[in-house]
Amino acid sequence: MPRLHLALLLTGTMLSAAPALAATPTDAAVDALLKTLPVAEAAPAAIAARCDAVLAVSTMAKAELEARTGPASIAGDFAAFDTLSLGLGDGYNELYLVSQTSPDKAVRDAAEACIPKLSDLSTAISLSRPIYDRLAAIPTAGLDAKTDFTLKKTLTNYRLAGVDKDAATRTKVAALQKEITEIGLKFAGNIRDDKGDIKLAPADLVGAPQDFIDSHKPAADGFVHLTYDYPDVFPVLEFGSRRETRKQVMTAFLNRGWPANEAVLKSLLEKRYALAQALGYADYATLITADKMIGDPQRAATFLDDVNLAAKPGADADLAELLAFAKTVDPSISQLESYDSRYMSNLLRKQKYSVDAAEVRQYFTYDKARQGIFGLVSDLFGAQFKPWNTPVWDKSVSAWELYDKSGTLIGRFYLDMHPRDGKYNHAAQFPIRTGVAGRQVPVGALICNFPASGPMDHGDVETFLHEFGHLIHALYSGHTTYGAQSMGSLQWDFIEAPSQMLEEWTWDYDTLKTFASNPQGQAIPKALVEKMNAGRRFGEPGRWKRQLAYAAVSLNYYNRKPDFDLHTMFDTQVRRYSQLPPMEGTHDYASFGHLDGYSAIYYTYVWSKAIALDLFTQFRKDGMRNPEVAARYRKLVLEPGGSQDANVLIQNFLGRPLSLDAFKTELQKK
Repeated sequence: MPRLHLALLLTGTMLSAAPALAATPTDAAVDALLKTLPVAEAAPAAIAARCDAVLAVSTMAKAELEARTGPASIAGDFAAFDTLSLGLGDGYNELYLVSQTSPDKAVRDAAEACIPKLSDLSTAISLSRPIYDRLAAIPTAGLDAKTDFTLKKTLTNYRLAGVDKDAATRTKVAALQKEITEIGLKFAGNIRDDKGDIKLAPADLVGAPQDFIDSHKPAADGFVHLTYDYPDVFPVLEFGSRRETRKQVMTAFLNRGWPANEAVLKSLLEKRYALAQALGYADYATLITADKMIGDPQRAATFLDDVNLAAKPGADADLAELLAFAKTVDPSISQLESYDSRYMSNLLRKQKYSVDAAEVRQYFTYDKARQGIFGLVSDLFGAQFKPWNTPVWDKSVSAWELYDKSGTLIGRFYLDMHPRDGKYNHAAQFPIRTGVAGRQVPVGALICNFPASGPMDHGDVETFLHEFGHLIHALYSGHTTYGAQSMGSLQWDFIEAPSQMLEEWTWDYDTLKTFASNPQGQAIPKALVEKMNAGRRFGEPGRWKRQLAYAAVSLNYYNRKPDFDLHTMFDTQVRRYSQLPPMEGTHDYASFGHLDGYSAIYYTYVWSKAIALDLFTQFRKDGMRNPEVAARYRKLVLEPGGSQDANVLIQNFLGRPLSLDAFKTELQKK
């Protein structure tokens, strides 16, 4: 029977791995499906055929698992469940990547049309009482700790999905999940496809870096036209000396996806609230935090207020200093606005700390940053990077393999790092293949939007390393016994911590000197890095208060019945936490993409930062480039993936439970 489906497989990259554990016909079908990686496919019909193949193999695997009889076991039933999850999950991963990256709109549309079908099947699996009953019947006596943890977590996920509800409720849940998926795709699509056209006179760009001006020449109408892509927007906000220009650019940027996403977001909130109610929860925030480290939305809200209290003294002092300075630059300013913050902070750092952001960016380009990040990971973890000869979906995309120093293949990845029409317009790591020991190696992709040539902001380097941290976490954790133990199954409010910890290396001179150099080839001076670090703390508490504001928006959009005005609620939370007022005439929530993917738990970024700085205390104490500490970190934090509770990972590495002290100390530094 599996061979009937092989004809549906597309021609694409053939993935080699250790011998597959094809113990059953279903195993063989899934392994054959996933051995082909058609992410560079350029024909809509082929994408539709791939969708059919994933659905066919996964439906077969579901039916076979539901029909199992006899004593339940880990080796039989849970392994079959993991195979089912692997086939459907990785099929979803590859098609979602295509929907966000293909240069051909017809291909993107074909892939996006498949996503709801795969999500529907996933929902059906999560609500399958026969599958749940088989898994619940597995004896736990004698299981090792990681397998026991994974099984219990799987059963918890089933109950959170509503498998224990009556048939009518399960039918309602399935319908709501279908709608939520479709609405989420529309929300993300409206953001992705709104490229923008900010029309400026050449004189409006005064103060912008020369390389930016050189690459943004006036069009035939005499005006410069900027898109909403980060390389178009942020240089103006950081260096543009005309306040009205900054205001115009920021206003346009904060209206991405609006008004289209006004009704879409409202519908998303309503459907998720209805889902939570159907499952017996007061609201969606209560449902989504039930299996997270934080536990419930009340604790999340308390955490935000605790961090806000710790950040307030430093943030208030910085704001007072920045406002006084801004008045010396522009006496007409009586209140700082969000479009002033980057520009005035850069000027103040230049005066107070002798740090000129325009000078700093001359030491960074994308190619140098990539080489430096590869070098850092090699030094810390004994990694080796080699080009991967495989088809790519755009000529700007590169492909790589990660090996251990012993020559063992750890995983493969793509780098799609520059803006283009129709592409995902933020920065993220996309999983493609979930690694399983002896079955398949992990494969992922970084999708970012950095300038392809010319200088690169230091903040972009920090973002690059952050996202690369997610990638290496996925690759190093991709050698567990089951796919269900991969990094992707970790508690979401831990998932950002390893990446946020790695950001610290972008401020380390010994790291920067290995790749940061000016156009003349001179390495970044140690004195400049020291000045960068001296100026780094200025504004840091305020930036975290801004993150608290977004976290509060996320939480408060989902911790109640959505009968409120989106604009009013957004502005209320911004005023409560952020030092800078919400901008008149903007609708920032319409492009806040995390309101779909992260829903109520954007607090994760703040919570994970506290974890990251706590983990970093070991490197700070024993040396940032200490290979023994790095090896222990890789073994105890990265490699286990989701096979252990996040609190256990922290305890194993630090020798103690999580402490927020390092984060609070950081917020109070000057």
